Amino acid sequence: MARVLAGMAASLLPTRHWNRLPSDVPVETGALLSGLATMMAGAAIGIPGFLAHAHAQTSVGLDLALARMWKTDVYRGDLVIGHSGLSVFTFLLLTPQGWLTLYLLVTGTYRGIAAYVGDPFGDPILTGMDSLVARGWTQRTTRKAIETREALEGPPVGDRVVSPTAAGIPDCDFAVVSSRRKPGWERGVAVFTEDGCYRLGEPVERTINGRLRTIYPLTEHRDHEAIRRSVHYDVPRSRT
Repeated sequence: MARVLAGMAASLLPTRHWNRLPSDVPVETGALLSGLATMMAGAAIGIPGFLAHAHAQTSVGLDLALARMWKTDVYRGDLVIGHSGLSVFTFLLLTPQGWLTLYLLVTGTYRGIAAYVGDPFGDPILTGMDSLVARGWTQRTTRKAIETREALEGPPVGDRVVSPTAAGIPDCDFAVVSSRRKPGWERGVAVFTEDGCYRLGEPVERTINGRLRTIYPLTEHRDHEAIRRSVHYDVPRSRT
C-alpha cells in the first residue's frame, strides 16, 4: 500500500524527473490511480460547494422577485429560475471553489485517460512551474558560459589567415584564426571563397597571446565528395 501511495505522489511530479525515482516506485500505475483520486477530490469539493452556491443564487433570485412583487404586484418567477439555472456556470467560472473543482476534474480525467493509454504525465501546474524554473536556469547558465568565454576571448578582432606551420596544423592549405566561434563552421563543411572551395577540418581552440582563439583549418576541395553543408566566406588578404 505504501508503494502505491508513493507512486501516486511521485506521479504528480513532471515526467522529466521520473527516471530519477527509485525503480521500485510504481509511478506509471500511480499516475492512473492519481488521476482517479484527483477526479474524486474534485467531486468531493465541487458537489457540496455547488449545492451551497446554488442555494445562495436561488435565494438572491427569490429576493429580487419578492422585491419586484412588492413594487409591481407581479411575481417574477423567471428571476428565480434564471439565477438558479446559471448557478452551475457562475460556480465553476466565478468562484475560487469552482476553479479548484474544474481544475481537479479536468486534469484528473485527462491524466487518468493518458495513463490508461500508456502516455502518463504529471500535474500540469507543477510541470509548468518546473518548465519555467528549468528555462530560467538554462538561460542563466548559457548567459554565464557566454560571458566567461567572451572574457577569455577579449574584444572581437578581425580574422587572420595563417600558414599550416604557424597554425601548427600541417594537413591543411591554410587556417583561419578567429576571435569568436563561427556558427555553422564544423568539420566537413564546405567553405566557398572567391578563390575556390575548401573543406573545413576539425576546429582547434588555443590561447594565443593570452586570448582564446578558434583555429579553422581549410583544405582545398579536390575530391568529388558531395557537398551537404556549406558556408560563404571572404578571406582576408593579409596572411601570416
